Amino acid sequence: MSSLSRGARLVQDCVTRFGLDLTDLTVYTEAASGPYLYTPLVAAAAGAEEVIAVTADSIYATAADVAGATSAAAAELDLATRIHITERGRPDEVGRSDIVTNTGFVRPIDAALVSMMKRTAVVPLMWETWELRASEVDLASCRRHGILVLGTDEGRAPLDFHPYLGLVALKVLFELSLEAYRTRVLLLGTGEVFGASIAASLTRAGATVDWYSADSRGGRYDDLAPYWDEHGHEVDALILAEHRSPRPLIGPGGYLSYESLRARRPDLGVGVIAGHHDPDGLLGSGLRTFPGRIRPFGYMSYQPSDLGPRPVLELYAAGLRVGQEMARARLRGLGLDDARDYALARSPAMGFHVREVG
Repeated sequence: MSSLSRGARLVQDCVTRFGLDLTDLTVYTEAASGPYLYTPLVAAAAGAEEVIAVTADSIYATAADVAGATSAAAAELDLATRIHITERGRPDEVGRSDIVTNTGFVRPIDAALVSMMKRTAVVPLMWETWELRASEVDLASCRRHGILVLGTDEGRAPLDFHPYLGLVALKVLFELSLEAYRTRVLLLGTGEVFGASIAASLTRAGATVDWYSADSRGGRYDDLAPYWDEHGHEVDALILAEHRSPRPLIGPGGYLSYESLRARRPDLGVGVIAGHHDPDGLLGSGLRTFPGRIRPFGYMSYQPSDLGPRPVLELYAAGLRVGQEMARARLRGLGLDDARDYALARSPAMGFHVREVG
């Protein structure tokens, strides 16, 4: 075991720390590249009877490359016999699965996919419930078929995902050739995770943080224009970390125009973690921007997976623990409400009635 790579060691650590025991359960998930390479191995290492890992060609890697890398990693952990790499939507494979994750190549979990699931199947979301996008998981179809869906509380022990967002913001500053220490940052982000935790992390690193949001934390977005008129010339970086408020923040229709940003601070660095409505406009605005590929509002342009595999594996393991408890409850014959309560009490599960905390 001494020859195992760091990723393989992280797999074993997650199985132990999150109390995973998927014995006799079949998991339908994805096989992917980069930091996501080891996610199906977490399920296999947790004792799953079978891990059905869906893959496809993407902008990151070909399906053949993913299959080869996954098989090699599985062999390294002596798990090759538990993992079956396949393509999405084969009825017999979906139909024998106990846990169906909402990971990339599995999505969308639409009416067609749900119709293939057995009645005791469950869907653990690998993020909090307020992040649900209707285009990715058809909750109505799941309800009609009696499929239990729960989210994952990213702040419930042993998972604490929130500090990773602060590290992401620090890395964004470094990519913009800014030091963080003694750097003045205008942070636009609402909530405990995309606002408060990032502001706290940057402050601990020695940055001066001016934090604005859509709620009562920090300054209010409506006051951004006068703030920028007075202090814009002193700001080194603007970080967008807005995952909840749908109104544009900068650019057309936003609180600040590209022209006003350039006028007060021509060398301003703009880092986008989440929350932009005009990706092409920002990249063509003449402002120094990171990353080079900006996703539309509702998606993260730069995320914890860009730090390395640990945050990916921890969040995935927490989601599997949610799925584990949901599946055990349903297989024991518990109804949807009782199974939900069972999972909420025994895992970092998050119901859809829980107040948004992000």
